[in-house]
Amino acid sequence: MSGGTPRAIGPGLLALGLWLAPSLARACAVCMGGQEEESQLAFILMTVFMSALPLVMIGSIAWFIRRAYREREARSQARVEGTAPGIGPSR
Repeated sequence: MSGGTPRAIGPGLLALGLWLAPSLARACAVCMGGQEEESQLAFILMTVFMSALPLVMIGSIAWFIRRAYREREARSQARVEGTAPGIGPSR
């Protein structure tokens, strides 16, 4: 038996990773970015855009469904009244 070398490597690498984590976090563009006025404006605008996008998408889908429903109802009503193109009064 050669000792327990492979088992000792795992905890050592974990300890090294945790020790280096704070310095690696400082390399993040978001952590150190946004200190200039232009960057702050870009962050704010992107936040607004990303917050509004789902609302606009859901609203667009609801509008499309509502429009399709109203058109279908209008065609149905026209058929009942006999005013639809190509449909004359039945005799």
